[in-house]
Amino acid sequence: MPKLEQFEIKKYWQIFSGLKPENNKVNHDQVLPILFNSKLDSSVLNKIWFLADIDEDDDLDFEEFVICMRLIFDMVNKNISSVPDELPDWLVPGSKVGMIKERKQNKQREAADLPSERPPDVDWYMSPEDLVVYEKLLNSAEKMTDGTVTFPSLSSVVRSKFYNIGSSDMNQVWNLVNPKRKASIDKDPAYYFIHCLRQCNDVGAKIPGQLPRAMADICNKESVSYDLNDYKPDMKREESSTSASNNSGVKNSTTTTASATGVSGGTSSDQEISALQAELARLDSELSSVQSETSKLPAENDPAVVRKQLEGLLKFKRDRIQQANNRSQMGRPINNNSIRDDLDSIEEQMTVLESYLENKKQELQQLKAEIQSTR
Repeated sequence: MPKLEQFEIKKYWQIFSGLKPENNKVNHDQVLPILFNSKLDSSVLNKIWFLADIDEDDDLDFEEFVICMRLIFDMVNKNISSVPDELPDWLVPGSKVGMIKERKQNKQREAADLPSERPPDVDWYMSPEDLVVYEKLLNSAEKMTDGTVTFPSLSSVVRSKFYNIGSSDMNQVWNLVNPKRKASIDKDPAYYFIHCLRQCNDVGAKIPGQLPRAMADICNKESVSYDLNDYKPDMKREESSTSASNNSGVKNSTTTTASATGVSGGTSSDQEISALQAELARLDSELSSVQSETSKLPAENDPAVVRKQLEGLLKFKRDRIQQANNRSQMGRPINNNSIRDDLDSIEEQMTVLESYLENKKQELQQLKAEIQSTR
């Protein structure tokens, strides 16, 4: 970016004077035609205005106007590819150096006061609507004959739905819901897998190191095996023990064995029922505690309340804009003097620009003449 030349400052002074500054300053409305004619994006123009308005009074004195014009011309002429975040030292007027330092200090102070952003924890509550979504995703995955689902099958479905999830995150969550490193998991761990990755994708939640106790118990439980061959060795041992008994009391031995087996089976069933009832009671207790904690949350944390407030704010802003437009369109008396002044101002600007164009043409002719003389 070349430094300012004296002829540039004279050119900017001519433009500045043509805008009819008040108290040696021009406001945004006065500079707006120049900004608009540059054809630059509004975000670029806003950044240029922010950099030029060093004293932040929403007006530009001549020194600030020079900064604004120079940045605009550099962007239009492709001397720079983007607006700098800070003004270069050679573009800062001597009278504004102290203000620039103060602005930097304020920015650093504001950055220090901002709280560090910490990724939210995973909220393990799954609403009925969530479960419907997860069930559809799970049903679209290819399942094993026993109804379980493998990592490749489930991860391909999740990857097609959540685009901000990487392979390492999927592996980490899979190991989280599959602590026994099985080849496939059943429905509940699959729901936990999808739910955790969905929160990581949507809100950037941090993947936890462990599951809540109730969920961990479900993921650690053994799946029921329906393979009858697994029980054949026990049957053989039982048969061998039966055949080793006294041949004369075969009938009594068989009856005794059968009755013992019945008692053993009944005891095992009772134990399983008791364990399931205890597990159910514990889950009910945890569900009640979660519901009680949820009911204590303030109403402003309710997404529906927040949405209603934001919609109300949006409606208020739209009403204000509409009122402003209505006021501007109301039958105000036309100020002929104001229109005449505007026309005079435009004519003066046209005169300045024509003079500038004529000077440039003369310079071009001189350059052509010099080039012709050197041949």
